[in-house]
Amino acid sequence: MAIAEHKGYDRLVNFTDAVVAIASTLLILPVVEAASQLGSRDVDAFLEGVIPELAMFVISFAIIANFWLEHHRLFRLIDKFDTFLIFFNFVWLFGIVLMPVPTALIVEGNADDVVAVAFYIGTMILISLMHFVMCNHVRRHPEFEHGASKTANGWLASLVVTIFFVIALIAGLVIPQFGLWGLVGMFLIPVTMKIIRRITPVRHTAGGSAARSKAPSKSGSTGR
Repeated sequence: MAIAEHKGYDRLVNFTDAVVAIASTLLILPVVEAASQLGSRDVDAFLEGVIPELAMFVISFAIIANFWLEHHRLFRLIDKFDTFLIFFNFVWLFGIVLMPVPTALIVEGNADDVVAVAFYIGTMILISLMHFVMCNHVRRHPEFEHGASKTANGWLASLVVTIFFVIALIAGLVIPQFGLWGLVGMFLIPVTMKIIRRITPVRHTAGGSAARSKAPSKSGSTGR
């Protein structure tokens, strides 16, 4: 597969960021729509009534923000890509764009609906899985990375996150009353990923290794 770089790479990243921004904005639309129909109702009563909507907005926004952050950490280390990476990046974007739909279903009072919960968590599994596929693909193609950059084992962290969401989905299906409570553990994800990055070795790119190997050692310079 042909590798593109520079201007084409910038277009891919900018397009991805724009789509994520739009999807994040769509999450708040149910609250905006409810506010537009407020009329002469008391604002305090309105705010009390939209607490579930606001709570789901905060949760979904935080999830999308975390997904974007991990995506950013991956793409800031590379400046080249191929058709494979483009395809799975679009599938990743599909999951991001889809997030407002299950969020709206939960907001409409279906937090105890097994199908709605499965849809919500399943969408996150799709996003996380696509991120794992992209990380693993980059890991297998060090030529995508720029200069002397180094790639941490983001693929392993994304795999752990995917497994976590799968466990949350199974728990929600087996115990319907469990619902979305399994997602409370999502706040442990950043800590888990940080621990993984600390305990796993860092792989340096071929370009970075080559640059270091060509650099004269201090002992050699002194000897001359």
